Amino acid sequence: MTLFDVLSKDIRHLQERTTDRSSLHMNVPRFSIIPFNREHQKSGFCSGSSLLDRYFSERVGQDVRRNLTKCFVAIDNSHERIAGFYTLSAAQIPLLQLPEKLADKMPHYHAVPASRLGRLAIDKSYQGEGLGSTLIADALMRSSGVEVHAVDDAPHVAGNAFADLI
Repeated sequence: MTLFDVLSKDIRHLQERTTDRSSLHMNVPRFSIIPFNREHQKSGFCSGSSLLDRYFSERVGQDVRRNLTKCFVAIDNSHERIAGFYTLSAAQIPLLQLPEKLADKMPHYHAVPASRLGRLAIDKSYQGEGLGSTLIADALMRSSGVEVHAVDDAPHVAGNAFADLI
C-alpha cells in the first residue's frame, strides 16, 4: 500500500467523521477543502494566533498572486464560512541535511525538491474536531509526488502548535 493510498483512506475516514449530522441523508461532507481565492470571506476568521490571523487577513492574497505560496481553505458547507486554512510552497532541502538512510535513496543533487507546509490555522469555533489532521492529510496528498515534505517551524508557530489543532 502506498502513502497515497493510506492518505486517501485517512481523508475519507476523517470526512466521514466530520460529516454534518443534519445532512447525513444527503451524505454531504461538513467541510470542502478548496484553493483560496479573493471571493472567499476572510473576515471573522479567528484562530487565536494574532500572527496567523493577521497573515490570513492581510497577506495571503498577495502571496498567492505572487506565486509565493498556494493557500487552501476548509469551507464549512453548512455555514459557508472558512473553518481553517493552510499554505503550501515549493522548497529545497540540501542533500547533506537529510538523514543518511533517506539521502542514499535520493539522486545525488545538491538539493532535493520538497513541499513546505508553511502556515496552518483553524478557526476557534472548529478547533478540537480533527480538522487540523484533515488539512495536514490534504496537504500531503496535494504534494504526494514529492519525495520529501517539510513543516515550517517558524518562530511565530508555538512549540507544538500543530498538536493543538489535531
